[in-house]
Amino acid sequence: MSALRDRLGEAAARFVAGAIGERGGPDPIAALYADRRATYSLFSLQMSDAECEALRPYLFGKPIPRAPSDAPVPCLNLVDGEWRRPAEMVPMKSLADRRITLFELARSREADCRHALDRAHAFWTSLDWSREGMAYRKHVIKNFSRLLQHYYEDCLVELRQQTPKTRLEADKDFWEAKRSADHLEGSVEKAMAGELVPTMVPGQAYWKDAYLPAGVCTVITPMNFIYGIPGIQIVACYLSGSPMIFKGHPFCAITSTTLVRMLLGAGAAPRAVHKIEGFGGDIAPLVADPRVAVVSVTGSVETARKIQSARGVRPVRFEGGGCNWSFVDDGFTDDDLHKIAVRLAYSKLGLGSHKCTTLHGVTGSAATLDRIEPMIVDEMKTFRCVDPRFAPPGDTKIVSPLMVHRASTVASIQESARKAGVRVLLEGGRIDEGHYAAHAEVAAPVVLARIAAGTRIAVDWDGQAKEIALATTEFFMPILVTMESASFEAFIHFCLNANPHDLATSLWTRDDAKLALARRTLAGMLKENDGTDSALEWEEFGAGGVGESGNTGVGDATSTIAMFCRRQKGRHFVF
Repeated sequence: MSALRDRLGEAAARFVAGAIGERGGPDPIAALYADRRATYSLFSLQMSDAECEALRPYLFGKPIPRAPSDAPVPCLNLVDGEWRRPAEMVPMKSLADRRITLFELARSREADCRHALDRAHAFWTSLDWSREGMAYRKHVIKNFSRLLQHYYEDCLVELRQQTPKTRLEADKDFWEAKRSADHLEGSVEKAMAGELVPTMVPGQAYWKDAYLPAGVCTVITPMNFIYGIPGIQIVACYLSGSPMIFKGHPFCAITSTTLVRMLLGAGAAPRAVHKIEGFGGDIAPLVADPRVAVVSVTGSVETARKIQSARGVRPVRFEGGGCNWSFVDDGFTDDDLHKIAVRLAYSKLGLGSHKCTTLHGVTGSAATLDRIEPMIVDEMKTFRCVDPRFAPPGDTKIVSPLMVHRASTVASIQESARKAGVRVLLEGGRIDEGHYAAHAEVAAPVVLARIAAGTRIAVDWDGQAKEIALATTEFFMPILVTMESASFEAFIHFCLNANPHDLATSLWTRDDAKLALARRTLAGMLKENDGTDSALEWEEFGAGGVGESGNTGVGDATSTIAMFCRRQKGRHFVF
């Protein structure tokens, strides 16, 4: 019999019996930390399947609503190992069926944020974090990874209910979290190794250590990949040794709650891991407070600008989306172009265009566009607008519902472009028919042909009048544009001088000279003979660092963990 399994099971039972996840109170799992930490050694085993299973009532004991009459899941704040229910709880509807209230979200206000900051900063000033070695944090992340794998199917169900997506896209989301945990934990010793400079002058020693914990860090994550992106960020922050306040997107608070419970269940120090829920300006102290050393945010440019404005010169590590373009060269056969069209159609429509690396536009010569445009349109016609939560596992040609925009905005962009003289190759826009579309924002794909780099149109953008540039305004909508390029060099100039985003560029060519030019000039993610959205493994991804798409890139363990660290340069004299 496993003593840890029994203790975890008893703590999980107390958590459920006390309705702590609903009413609030001290977390019994977090209370086990001191003993778990004291009995840890380099010979400690990872959590067994039985120990993982003992946490089921704690992690997945509250069923996710499937019908309007089902009770929503409460999503509270977590501070210092205590679940806290604020004065206001906000009902959050399903993005795939607005009749269903999925969960109740803690609407944190200034006092809630200040309390979390006070406790995180108290841990920082106590210096207790400095007395915990890296080996134990590695042990925790190994257990965290074990829990993810053990609850693989539960995680997929959970994330597909909150961000409606196909099984394939859910798999990508989950494995990004799982593999990033394995990669960061497995590389952390080498990634965070200090550097001792060879003796330059006898009696003097010099070293560099770029991996001292930065201090209290606020981690803000988006709505599109609710396991993958939070997984990367919270694992890196925890391994760095910096105390963390995690703020997930309001659409995915169930998963934000699950992830921090998994960390506590894995043995993490409760004083190092805090979670706050809420909206926009309500949680401003989490970024503006001078005690916050680093803010890491994945989201929109507008959000990043507001955060940076509140922080002045203090660090904001930003990762955003982009208007990601694909150049298709001349000289491909029809069979080649058909394969390219299939790949590009999925780059546009996968996850309903809600990826930061979603394809925005396709360019090439007039002759090549004449050939590939009909192929892309035909491929997009094979995609269906149905509820992806109920699609068979192998059905990937599904356009997910809109998550951050109204379906009417898609129709407005289509019609405004038509009035501006843009040819509409594929008619799409809002869908009102059918049981599913009646209760969600559903839009069919649109293809707008041969825009110019400077084409601007006035649209109804989610109920507000707005003028947009078709070539460089990011669409989290199933809208693809095409544009003629006079030459490959002209496309390079567009990327460098007209498009403020430098996240992902896709090149389809067999010309090594063009590829060599692109490698010398284009920053961010350069995809050669591939779609913009690919992530075959847990590869490094991110923008070039100077454009609107962000100033960070994650994937490399060294750069990812360094986001949450300070640098030290040392010198020692023989006295």
